[in-house]
Amino acid sequence: MGSIKKLLLEATQKLQTANVPDARHNATLLLMDLLNCNRAYLLAHDQDNLGLELVATYQTAIERRSKGEPPQYISGYQEFYGRSFIVNPAVLIPRPETELIIELVIKLVKEHNIHQPEILDVGTGSGCIAVTLASELASAKVTAIDISPKALAIAKKNASQHQVMSRINWLCSDLVKELPLQAHFHFCCANLPYISPDEQKDLAREVRDYEPELALFAPENGLALIKRLFNEAVPLVYLGGYLVCEIGFGQEAALLSSVNSTHWQIEETLKDLQGIARTIVLRRK
Repeated sequence: MGSIKKLLLEATQKLQTANVPDARHNATLLLMDLLNCNRAYLLAHDQDNLGLELVATYQTAIERRSKGEPPQYISGYQEFYGRSFIVNPAVLIPRPETELIIELVIKLVKEHNIHQPEILDVGTGSGCIAVTLASELASAKVTAIDISPKALAIAKKNASQHQVMSRINWLCSDLVKELPLQAHFHFCCANLPYISPDEQKDLAREVRDYEPELALFAPENGLALIKRLFNEAVPLVYLGGYLVCEIGFGQEAALLSSVNSTHWQIEETLKDLQGIARTIVLRRK
């Protein structure tokens, strides 16, 4: 047995010793998740004792976090655009900056009054882009692609959880290779691997040791897959349609210089909350 206050104190100390950033915050979030409660509940009930089974489960979670495992993999979910997404080590953990893609597509659908937008999500991972756009745009027809069957299995679980499974077509493919030639889309969205393998040693252990390498790293300083998509997406995007692609820090100039101006017009580059160029927007000529 142990009170909530005592458990939090011990967990915080263990995480601090293991050099986990924001130790108290991590300890609190993991306990909130276990008890399915908010921070106010923990404060109001800090003298309550938890049963042995709950204590053991919490201590196991803290042990996993102390070794660097991301809290999202411990809890099994991550919030994205106001929805909860199932995650495990087969998929990249959705990041807030990827929400830029969602906001842009919704904005463009409204601006162009597209009644039934056809959307392609390349490298769907957890399905956060495909599922969110299918949920936000009731008339959208979405196709989601990933090279990893394990990732597609998670994405399908998320689509089912958010009740859009029947509105998404699924394809296991290396980028767009397996798409039929007649397929066309108003939007091609992608959050592809864009980290250089040379940078692996510099990553936080939460990323380096736990998130899937297949979803993180790409050759040619991280640019290879995005450049491939710039070329391979050309016949798939309607004239006037858009390619919306997330990019890494410092990659904007190199990627924009590789754009084939015969096929694409560079519309804009969106910056994230840190002011980093994060999303390239191309329009099909």
